[in-house]
Amino acid sequence: MQEAARRDSDVDGAKSSELSANRFPIVVDLDDTLIVTDTLYEQIAIGLFTKPLRVVSAFARLARGRAALKAALAHEIDLTHVELPIRQDLVHWLHEQAERGHEIHLCSAASQPIVETVAKRLGIFASAVGSSQANLKGKSKANYLKGRFPEGFVYVGDSSADLAVWKEASAIVLAGTAPSVAKTARGLGKPIEAEFQNPSLSVKNFLKALRVHHWSKNVLIFLPLILGHAWNDIPLIIHTMLAFICLLMVTSATYLLNDIADLDADRRHWSKRNRALASGRMSIPFGFALSGTLLVVAFLSAIIITPVFAAALGSYLVITGSYSLGLKRIPLLDTLIIGVLFTIRLVMGIVLFSQPSPAWLLTFSVFFFFSLAVAKRHTEIVRAAVTGSHSLASRGYRVEDAPLTLTLGVSSAIASLVVLVLFIIGEMLPAHVYNHPQILAGMPLILSIWLGRIWLLAHRGDMNDDPVSFALRDRTSLILGGFAALLFLAAL
Repeated sequence: MQEAARRDSDVDGAKSSELSANRFPIVVDLDDTLIVTDTLYEQIAIGLFTKPLRVVSAFARLARGRAALKAALAHEIDLTHVELPIRQDLVHWLHEQAERGHEIHLCSAASQPIVETVAKRLGIFASAVGSSQANLKGKSKANYLKGRFPEGFVYVGDSSADLAVWKEASAIVLAGTAPSVAKTARGLGKPIEAEFQNPSLSVKNFLKALRVHHWSKNVLIFLPLILGHAWNDIPLIIHTMLAFICLLMVTSATYLLNDIADLDADRRHWSKRNRALASGRMSIPFGFALSGTLLVVAFLSAIIITPVFAAALGSYLVITGSYSLGLKRIPLLDTLIIGVLFTIRLVMGIVLFSQPSPAWLLTFSVFFFFSLAVAKRHTEIVRAAVTGSHSLASRGYRVEDAPLTLTLGVSSAIASLVVLVLFIIGEMLPAHVYNHPQILAGMPLILSIWLGRIWLLAHRGDMNDDPVSFALRDRTSLILGGFAALLFLAAL
């Protein structure tokens, strides 16, 4: 069987060599072929987060045909300055073919301005044709190319709609083609010049897209249960576990939506460009579908647990959505919102049982997490001042804001320590739940050491991640956390 496959490969290689000698023009499709995304979905994604009403009105044009929808979206959403993920191995192959004397042409069902922009960016195309009056797809594209290149052409495509074009082509190039479509294409009896695979979505990429490594932040929902000494209440523990799962689904869904909203910015970033959605490993429709499914399941489950918890979860979603849509670009307000979002996680744990809300805990949380959020921004400002980077522009900060963020962050950290001290003093009075509350006096000392370390690293520009994620990997932070846990247990 392997020998037969080798013979078939040799035959195809011979045909390919003969075809190369004829120097047929090579025609390349754009969506999911030259780029590992679809420009229509790119326009919809950008429009939903920037001009949602106009996107909805553009879909009214769908009754006139797909080309009318694309024209309406192209009028509303400008992709000419958007970074699109290019299939680099295909581009390299096209450069090689151009050096051998082949003319390279771009022909797509995407709108003409987008096609021209991509062609200009790569600089290897003799022509670039997109949809205007008719949708250049399937048979329509096949007829157009057959009339334009009567002596033959090589076609680079990906989808089942391209089968009609491959029937008229002299040779086939498969780029990101599904196995079933590739099998049908091979059955056409045309030589396969080359084949390029889509970047694979590994389990690691998928879990990173869901931000599994950030799930640890959601354990705050258990803190009210622990501080309320309710660890013997089995029904409450079960409800909190179920609520925790709901919160995980919502946070992962919001991360997916945020990645879709930030596609262009992420593709321009040195590391974020490798994220599943930005790199094209995960498609935009799949990202929307997965996010929507997680949200629906999470909120239906939350309502069953308790409507009050569902309301708290809904407030988290609304604030997170507002943050992603624009509030993250407002200096200082962005960090306050992060502090509020951490506090809402505590509120979710509080509403699961009927004890009065511990006002000290919520007050402490806002000050504490606001300080940590500012620490992250302060690190970015310090680094930008050293490197001359312009990465702060998207957040609304300037390098001269460093004294302000340092002052606000440190003062908020001190305010959180004051709240904690007042709580401990109150617990030292009679008739409270701790048998040895005086041991809790060590808590502010440990926390002050940790906050001091965080702000020292932030001011030096050495905070590589947000402080919460950093603490989970930092040995010193883990040791201090262990001491704090021992003090809490000893005070019971």
